[in-house]
Amino acid sequence: MQKDLKIMLGAIAATVLLIVGFSLWQGGKKGEEVLTAGPIAGVEAVPEFYDLGAVPINGGIVTKEYEVENTSGGVLKLKKITTSCMCTQAKVSVGDRETRFFGMEHGMDRNPPVNIEVGLGETAKVTVNFDPAAHGPEGVGPFDRVVWLAFSDPAGVKELKFSGVVVKD
Repeated sequence: MQKDLKIMLGAIAATVLLIVGFSLWQGGKKGEEVLTAGPIAGVEAVPEFYDLGAVPINGGIVTKEYEVENTSGGVLKLKKITTSCMCTQAKVSVGDRETRFFGMEHGMDRNPPVNIEVGLGETAKVTVNFDPAAHGPEGVGPFDRVVWLAFSDPAGVKELKFSGVVVKD
């Protein structure tokens, strides 16, 4: 009986240590704090907003491009790309470097760092894909979407926005 109690207490202690260790490991990830930073100075986007108007639900993917120029006075480090919805994906290209498409983060599913430098005066092209059918046949109506470009050195976030109305064909 006493042996069973020791085994049970040992299992409880091991479980607590695992939970605490996992929490510290998750809380200590670098780069996550970048998304909580405010707007970044020295990053100009043309345009910053698109009004897509009426978008047919079965019309296929809508692609838009933004040009993002570094006017900050130094080199910027793009750390992360995220979107506000699963219906939206974005990628960034700077010179001959290009990321893959990234989407919305949720739960434990986090986008990895991209770590692309944007030199002073250099322009990055942001390609955004919006899928009006992503929410199914009942996904009609107005929408507002955001692409977040998270920078470090200096830390800050540039928002690229678009909106419209998904309509039935």
